[in-house]
Amino acid sequence: MPADEVDREDIKLQAVLLADSFTKTFRPASFDKPKVLCPLNNVAMLDYTIEWLASSGVEELFVFCVQHADQVKAYVESSSWTTAIKVTCVKDTTCTNPGDALRELDKRGLVRSDPFIMMSGDVVTNVDVREALKEHKKRHKADSANMMTVLMKEVPHNSPLRSVADDLIVGINSNSNQICMFESRKFKDSNVQIPSSFFDAQSNICVKSDLLDCGIDICSPDVLARFSDEFDYKDIRKQFIRNSVAEEEEGLQNKIFAHFLGSTEYAARVHDFRTYSAISKDLIRRWCYPVVPDNLPSGYERKFAYEYSRHFVYREVKGNTVVARNTQIKNGCILGANANIEEGGKIASSVIGNDCYFGKNVVIEGSHIWSNVKIGSNVKVDQSIICDGCEIKEGAVISKGCVIGSNCVIGKGIVLKPFSRITCSANTDEGDDGDDDWSDSEEDEDVQEDVGGGEFESEVDVVGEDGKGKLWHPVVTDEDGGSSEDEEEWGEGGGEDWDEFVSVESQSIGFDVKGANARKIKLQSGGDLDDSGGVSVGGGDDGEGEGEWGGSENDGDMFFEEAHVVGRQKGVDVVKELRDLCLEHDHNSSFQNLAIELNSFKFSQNATYEDVNCGAVLAVAERVKEGLGDEGFSSVAKVLSALKKELVLWTELFEKCTPRKADECGIIVGAERLVCLPGMEKFRAGGGFRFILQTLHDEDILSEEAIEVWKGRRVKGEGGKDGLELFADQSVKDFLEWLEEESDESDGSEDEEEEED
Repeated sequence: MPADEVDREDIKLQAVLLADSFTKTFRPASFDKPKVLCPLNNVAMLDYTIEWLASSGVEELFVFCVQHADQVKAYVESSSWTTAIKVTCVKDTTCTNPGDALRELDKRGLVRSDPFIMMSGDVVTNVDVREALKEHKKRHKADSANMMTVLMKEVPHNSPLRSVADDLIVGINSNSNQICMFESRKFKDSNVQIPSSFFDAQSNICVKSDLLDCGIDICSPDVLARFSDEFDYKDIRKQFIRNSVAEEEEGLQNKIFAHFLGSTEYAARVHDFRTYSAISKDLIRRWCYPVVPDNLPSGYERKFAYEYSRHFVYREVKGNTVVARNTQIKNGCILGANANIEEGGKIASSVIGNDCYFGKNVVIEGSHIWSNVKIGSNVKVDQSIICDGCEIKEGAVISKGCVIGSNCVIGKGIVLKPFSRITCSANTDEGDDGDDDWSDSEEDEDVQEDVGGGEFESEVDVVGEDGKGKLWHPVVTDEDGGSSEDEEEWGEGGGEDWDEFVSVESQSIGFDVKGANARKIKLQSGGDLDDSGGVSVGGGDDGEGEGEWGGSENDGDMFFEEAHVVGRQKGVDVVKELRDLCLEHDHNSSFQNLAIELNSFKFSQNATYEDVNCGAVLAVAERVKEGLGDEGFSSVAKVLSALKKELVLWTELFEKCTPRKADECGIIVGAERLVCLPGMEKFRAGGGFRFILQTLHDEDILSEEAIEVWKGRRVKGEGGKDGLELFADQSVKDFLEWLEEESDESDGSEDEEEEED
């Protein structure tokens, strides 16, 4: 064995972290700070990656910086990471793409461990990488051409963690997990070409389009040398991996392998604001445990501490946060330190940063409010991001998909159009320059923005006379290589063509992923969608962050209105199968394994969390029936008593399977389906359905928001004959009226109790 290879075995495990994504999809938030220092659930993205690397056995880390390098270096040097792992910032402002960064690293000769870990600084993961490292070492020892392992995860096609702009098609040798094809199919493409030699050279080939590239690679140092040899390589994925696995000439092949994540392992990249929000919600819902808000990276232990309470609400406990008694804090929220929220507010599925002030009657839905933000009374913020130091004045409305850059001011009564992006930066050429995610051309090295350096002037017609800021206009590059500002495209979305999938809208919170997938199928098939379905097209307001890997986005009640669902095996009663899986569960064991099993089946059948919850309710009912014996459901009072006892055991599962408010509707639909079964007439006539609803609500399994969603569907006439008849029952109407009258008082009481705790 050569001496240098012997030396490399003794070198401590090293890692390379690319602090620049070389894209523009996080603008305007990334104008004044690097993307990796932007907060994700009030923690800088960089801390998630360094924490994971340190816990994975990495002892020396090279953080490669291009733009905002001084900020990154100062942040790293002032953090506590330097005591847990040796961190070196490598600065080179001349690099314009990842290929340049790897060539510079090879030139400096810093990376010597074989293998080393390479990853992007915007990755969030809980992966146990030890097995992947072991497999890579074994393969590389057998053949030095086996130089790279890519971590990948199977996810649904409609997951919000996937890129909207393209489809990754991967060919895998199922015997060895060697990657034989790595192609990114654009939305406009109806097919991908596979050379016949591909099948001649490989056996047992599996071509997959449901893989998520996690942005984590295990590499031998030869990878860096290959970039130095091939100076034209700019992109690691689209060029290096793609060309390496396609090489047919013996002796020139760079063999690259895939390592598939387990069902409980999580890894995803913050590509843009849409994936940013989806990952945030996954962390709040604890899909990436132990990476959860109440278990902050070690660098934050002395500064912040969050306490986890029911309904996935987290409160910072060291700061002096004040929330008015009648302000409602709904499911899936994080409250930072020193927040002051006045009375009458409603905050749901949102992250609130440190040192924020909210006036009276503020409504925040599905949004991310960073630090030192001041929001006046009667302001509404829907699925948007408000960056550090902003002020939103009284009566303003921030519509879905908006991004308000640092230190901007939105004037009194201003209503921003959906997907607007506001900035106060006069020099918008600073930021994540390089290969451009808005572009369809891989040849464009630099795309100039519409605003250059110089004196900043606010657009009064956009932010108001008392506001500060102006619209940021991205440049969309067309397929012919031309570039032009397209305000209509990024402001309001486009037509059913390629531009729609590279617009600002598609990279924003609140984007209609379901509609985009439907139009993608239409574009790729070259015809219209069949009227009978196959794809559900609807609003996207509830479609973000559906839990682990995004889940399915079909909101319909598939129990009263049967329809064909793409990917679902014909003849399979999905709900019945899910019910049977639940019935096989042993109460003496954890629900974690059952949740994993249900999730796997859900993905395989393109089912929804509503389906899962419906099946779980039917399983609970079956257990209750077994306990009651021959008496069965003849007595409403006895059924409710037994139901309460059984529900206590199943609460953990329902929490895992309700990442969205709408998903809880499956619990109600399960109850509907139960009372409509043959033999349940007496129970139904005795108001059984109403009492089941009330029991589920009293036991905190069913939220008022979910009941409102279900009610809205039935008011619209959705749910079939049986569902509508139950909704029209007088006892159900009485319950809904009582719930509406008591909701404000109940929410106020709950908030008071939480403050006392």
